[in-house]
Amino acid sequence: MKSRSTRRDRQPTPAACERAPAIAALDAGFEGLAQLAARICDRPVASIVLKDSGATWCSAIGVLPLDSASREDPYSSHTLAADELLAIRDVRDASGMGNAKTIAGGLEVRSYAGLALRASNGDFLGTLAVYDGIPRELPPEQHAALALIAAQVVCQVELRAQLTERSLLLDDAADAPVDANAAALVRALLEHAPVAIYHTDGAGHSAYFNPAYRAMFGLEGEATDADWVQWVHADDRPRMTEAWADFGRQPRPMRFEYRTDPDKGPSRVLAEQVVPVGRGRGFVGTITDVTELMAARDDLRKMETLFRNTFEQAPIGVAYADRSGTFLQCNDAFCELLGYAPRELEGRSGLELTHRDDVTLVTDELKRLWSGASEYVDIEKRYVHKRGHAVWVRLTTSLVREGGRDPQRSVEFLRDITARKQLAAELLQNQVLLEAVIANLPVGLLACDASGRVTHHNPGAAALFGIPDDSTLPSDWARSDTPTATVYFADATTRVAPAERPLARALGGESIEDLELVIVPDGAGPRTTLTNARPLAGPDGRTLGAVAVFQDITERKAAELELERVHKQLMAASRQAGMAEVATNVLHNVGNILNSINISASLVSDRVKQSKAGGLTRVATLLKAQGANVGAFIAADERGKQIPDYLASLGEQLVGDQKATLQEITSLRDNLEHIKETVTMQQSYAKLCGVTEVVNVNDLVEDSLRLNAGAFVRHGVTLQREYSGLLPITVDKHKVLQILVNLVRNAKYACDESGRQDKLLTLRVEATDLGARISIIDNGVGIAPENMGRLFHHGFTTRQSGHGFGLHSGAVAAQELGGTLRAESAGLGHGAAFILELPRLPPGAERG
Repeated sequence: MKSRSTRRDRQPTPAACERAPAIAALDAGFEGLAQLAARICDRPVASIVLKDSGATWCSAIGVLPLDSASREDPYSSHTLAADELLAIRDVRDASGMGNAKTIAGGLEVRSYAGLALRASNGDFLGTLAVYDGIPRELPPEQHAALALIAAQVVCQVELRAQLTERSLLLDDAADAPVDANAAALVRALLEHAPVAIYHTDGAGHSAYFNPAYRAMFGLEGEATDADWVQWVHADDRPRMTEAWADFGRQPRPMRFEYRTDPDKGPSRVLAEQVVPVGRGRGFVGTITDVTELMAARDDLRKMETLFRNTFEQAPIGVAYADRSGTFLQCNDAFCELLGYAPRELEGRSGLELTHRDDVTLVTDELKRLWSGASEYVDIEKRYVHKRGHAVWVRLTTSLVREGGRDPQRSVEFLRDITARKQLAAELLQNQVLLEAVIANLPVGLLACDASGRVTHHNPGAAALFGIPDDSTLPSDWARSDTPTATVYFADATTRVAPAERPLARALGGESIEDLELVIVPDGAGPRTTLTNARPLAGPDGRTLGAVAVFQDITERKAAELELERVHKQLMAASRQAGMAEVATNVLHNVGNILNSINISASLVSDRVKQSKAGGLTRVATLLKAQGANVGAFIAADERGKQIPDYLASLGEQLVGDQKATLQEITSLRDNLEHIKETVTMQQSYAKLCGVTEVVNVNDLVEDSLRLNAGAFVRHGVTLQREYSGLLPITVDKHKVLQILVNLVRNAKYACDESGRQDKLLTLRVEATDLGARISIIDNGVGIAPENMGRLFHHGFTTRQSGHGFGLHSGAVAAQELGGTLRAESAGLGHGAAFILELPRLPPGAERG
């Protein structure tokens, strides 16, 4: 069999029961369960009455004395007739209940809730009930709790019955003469016990199974369960087999729990107890089905866990308080909100922690709540944090109503709204600031709602449109033809229709950018304005209104016209001033290209002079002289035999001449095209010579490369660009281009003269605190240390064909631009770097 360990408590014998008082009191275990029922259901009295065994009547804090009114549950007959829990709000209103009855403690019962206690075989054992002196409902959660306690009472009764049976079976006076009445009593107890009982003799044979055992395991007639392990769940069999082996090796009281095999029917949880019988008479065991008990315990644990988690893990502060406002229990969110530990809030009042400016408000609201004038309190108030600062909260307080009794507790829910309050204060501040800014804007501002009604206009708009300070604008002012000023397009002649005005167009969903209008207020001169307008949309995209801003540019417009006139004069003067320098630069650049053209032309001329084409004429004359004997001449004559080889050699030489000539002609064509591009480029710059303008440094560098592009390809120079974004500067770009072209050309010559295969020219553009830095870096011949100090002197050059004024003129031009030009080199063979630094603005310009 299976076994579980148990205590071997002695129970009163039947004789002792007969000698018990007429009203027997149940032991402390049942008293505790009755007190628990009274406390959980919040009732003044609870009872457990067991049939033919006794009763206990308790309050939530103690046991009530037994008297004639405590003999039995006065409503037990009604409870027994109910299938489930019997809950009556008011016994006086319930049919068949009769008048209110007085129970232990002198309480006259008005509300009642009771459960019939039934054994696992269905036998009636007694009742569990709670009572109150006022009409009250029993909430669903208390229903469930009372059912769980009832299951515990039934379990206690059945366990005590098992202990009684075991005590009788193990009576050490077994050798005494058998009392027939006692044997009959034992047999009756065994046969009607609500738990399974079995006895195995010393030889290991099943000596006895009571009816409850046979019903539990489905045994019929005299059948036994020799193969008991088949009833055990497969997952529990190894453990149970080992447990029984352990009991066989060392018999002792043991207790086990296991599940039944689901293949034998619904799986149940069984609690089994086994004890050895003295003097080698085997062992006795009891088995109790605790499936419902285990499920009830799990349900109770889940309910407790759910409540605890809901309370403790709620993202808002929750606190219970009594009628005086003293905190009874606070969750973690509440404590964290105020900066206190839970123990620090014990015994403290909510009013004590309330900001002094809010105490009167909170006191009045709580009085209304407790007096029944309001169902709940919902206000915004401040608590004082432990560190002393105020914490704004949204407080919702309601009473905890427990059936029909007067509320004794309140529950308070807090949401931290400090951030919202701060945002509201900031919003108000920003609103005041915005109104002040709008009022003092140097532009006119008009705003309207979705219907076109103007809701805001500042003094600038009032002055521009001639709106009187005390006037009330019509609701359709933005769309109507009734404004106090006439609006024209930029030509100052064509009037703007009401539907075409900026505010009306913005209401239609259009955005207006820099629209030039002429506004003529009544009785004033015309004003030129630059207008921008936008629709105002809500989060859902719905148009809420529109806003238009009018900037008076009348004076600026007049200044721009004057500036344009002066600018044209300056442009004409600067073009004339730069013509000579443009011509010099064009001639210098074209001269470099012409050198290449001359070289190509000389090579073509030399090729033509050295051509062997005349030999072809002599061969033709010789063959012509042979007449009809040409074949014999070529085949037999020694001179004729050499003619084919000579023609082959002559053909190869002529093909080579042709290829070289075509190459040089292509070079001539490219150089002529380059001359054309150079002249075109210089002409475009010459048009703006001497005028400063905003240009991108990277574009200037790229233009200098295009003016030398053919030379890079011809000499096999690789370009590497290192630009750092867009760097706009205000400069005379013609002068900068003149410097860069000269520096790039010098770098190309330096690479070419080095004889290196990996000729590399790096162009680096960097931003500086004052402007831009352009570096022309080559890996050419380098600069000797003794020449570093003379590079920029007029007439100094190290190149045989150089004229000595390129670097000098570049340094002078850089100085005129407000910048500098310098050189760096580690010596001969280590390349060189020429660095041009230019300011962001030209010398003398105002810096902002």
